[in-house]
Amino acid sequence: MRVFLICGSVSEVSHTLGLLTALRQALESHGCQVDLWNLRLRPLPITDPQFHYNPEDTPDENVRAFVAAVRLADGLAIGTPLYHGSMSGVLKNALDHLKSDAFRHKPVALLSHASEERRCTAACEHLMSVVRTLYGYATQTQIGTTKSDYRRVEQAMVLNNAEILARIERQSSELVRMIDQLGTP
Repeated sequence: MRVFLICGSVSEVSHTLGLLTALRQALESHGCQVDLWNLRLRPLPITDPQFHYNPEDTPDENVRAFVAAVRLADGLAIGTPLYHGSMSGVLKNALDHLKSDAFRHKPVALLSHASEERRCTAACEHLMSVVRTLYGYATQTQIGTTKSDYRRVEQAMVLNNAEILARIERQSSELVRMIDQLGTP
């Protein structure tokens, strides 16, 4: 079972990356093969509408690799910081490189990070619409975090809130069950 994680943060020390790292560990404990695309380390160019219907035809090697990773995944997880009430621009741009049915028959876990607890899942709400538009199935469990859920360890943010870690386990189990139920189309 292959799961593709997309990190929509470009921060050098990223809470979103820390959140996805915790999810990765949970998924690996379920026997999943997990690949992570960090948009800070592997940025994508601005979407070129010329390749909207055939993104595989783009001359950009990173875009082709990103599109292929989504295609090969049995399920996905998308993590983003909250930017002005929604997902980050680099994440939206990355998703714009995909075909309109890129998530068909794929479950997608949604995770976000914000500075305020009241708003920490706002980006997930926007991502749900994008997932549906790409014909994916968002998991019921969504995860939103704030700064107090982490501790800094050298150049990384490590999730240390027991309640959030329990939700990570619930979300990873749900994603694995959905992948099993949906099977290969």
